[in-house]
Amino acid sequence: MTDESALSADIARQVFSTTEHLTRRVRQAQRGTWFPLVLLGLVVVAAAPFYRLGRHVVTCDPALGARGGVELIYKGTCVQVVGWPAGVYWISAFVLAYAAIAAFYVHRARSRGVGARILPYVGAGVAVGLIFGVLSGWAQQLNLAGMSPSGPVAVGLVPLISISLALFVLARVERSWAVLSFAIGYLVVTLLACGIGPRLNIDVNLSPTWSFLPALALTGGVLLLGGAGFALAERRHA
Repeated sequence: MTDESALSADIARQVFSTTEHLTRRVRQAQRGTWFPLVLLGLVVVAAAPFYRLGRHVVTCDPALGARGGVELIYKGTCVQVVGWPAGVYWISAFVLAYAAIAAFYVHRARSRGVGARILPYVGAGVAVGLIFGVLSGWAQQLNLAGMSPSGPVAVGLVPLISISLALFVLARVERSWAVLSFAIGYLVVTLLACGIGPRLNIDVNLSPTWSFLPALALTGGVLLLGGAGFALAERRHA
């Protein structure tokens, strides 16, 4: 009787160990964090021309104010900042990017024979991205950013925060502590880039019409580097 109990316990431990091992293998097969990070990093970097389209040097006349946008006064130069080019870009880019992410995970799941619950992440990314994109352009148009150099830039870069918030959903979907850690770090970076908290000073002596560029390069670069890191880690565990 004792031998049978010991044998049953050994079998149970073996089954549990095998199940745990298979579960880890399935989760690793389901994960493809590198693709969303790289794609969204490219989306962030590609936003630069649309921010430039909404910025034009105007006459510094307080009586006239900015015509159709926020007036940015920086080092004696007045720039008219109009939010709709960047707003339209973010809305379109988020929809297309998250659709591509969904297609990537579905293809990956079919090719590897494992399921992937990616819809919560895609849905959260599109929803939050659209909300932040609309609010960003709307806030600039209504001059809610104030007259400081960092104000219009901060409001215009708010869509970046939506990327970091959606990453928390991806971490939950993939059950990955590594993704969660990255999401927390990226949220801090985006908040600093948007002027929330301590000011992130990146003095590269750019003109006011290109003052948004360092923040986009920083946040986009972090996503691209993160994607490269997750891709290497995935290849190592393959």
